[in-house]
Amino acid sequence: MSTALVRLVDRVRQPEYTGANRCIPCTIVNVVLALAFAIAVGGVVGIVGRAATGALAASVVLVVSLLAIYVRGYLVPGTPTFTKRYFPDRVLAWFDKEPALASQNDGQTQGDEGSGKFDPERILVDGGVTVPCEDEEDLCLADGLRERWRSHVVDVRQGDRVEQVAAFVERDPETITLDDDPSEDRIVAVGTEGGAVAHWESEAALVADLAGARLLNEQLPTWADRPLHERGQIVGGLRAFLETCPACDGQISIDEETVESCCRSYEVYAVTCDDCGARLLEVSA
Repeated sequence: MSTALVRLVDRVRQPEYTGANRCIPCTIVNVVLALAFAIAVGGVVGIVGRAATGALAASVVLVVSLLAIYVRGYLVPGTPTFTKRYFPDRVLAWFDKEPALASQNDGQTQGDEGSGKFDPERILVDGGVTVPCEDEEDLCLADGLRERWRSHVVDVRQGDRVEQVAAFVERDPETITLDDDPSEDRIVAVGTEGGAVAHWESEAALVADLAGARLLNEQLPTWADRPLHERGQIVGGLRAFLETCPACDGQISIDEETVESCCRSYEVYAVTCDDCGARLLEVSA
């Protein structure tokens, strides 16, 4: 591909609507419109000229339209807004476009799935990690655990992040690199095969999980025997008990926010550091 063509593609490309962010319903709508437009153009040209010319014109229009959809994510401007407004929510749900929430997916390898009922909150309670609060109807960390967690946070900050993540996801450190995903403000662990191995909301969330995993390994006798996807959910849920940011020691707050995916909007409770702005956790509202 020539340099000029590469520049042109980069200029029109819209990463927010392509790749992992591609909206499948939007793509389907635009492909159907592209086919209809190509057939219409081919029909008109075929009537005015020859059938062969019409077929060629239809082919050219279709190829150009599909390239536009591939590069930009859609052909018709406003398609993402259109699908959000007019597509039934149950239809959009078929394509699984809900953003992954930290408590559900952070720290998991791609393709991990639970089998049967699994309750991270119950595991933390049964393991004595969380206990009923004294002054309110809620759960709190058991005495002494916050200080131990904090000690692990300090150690993790000073360690080699690649080696730490590799141990967490049970991979050879040489197969792991850490990428900061600018499109989603996430830290992503990537294997040498190019596929995402696991993801975190931020560096602060990653540090919290790495330190939390050390704490839970000490506290829960069955921790090391649990599948990775379960450990990822348990330690991700532990983040709900943070009081200060693992990255900068700043204060954190919980707010209700609207999170936008390509085709849908979701209300979530977001735990964020007030000082550095790091997102620590998102859970469905």
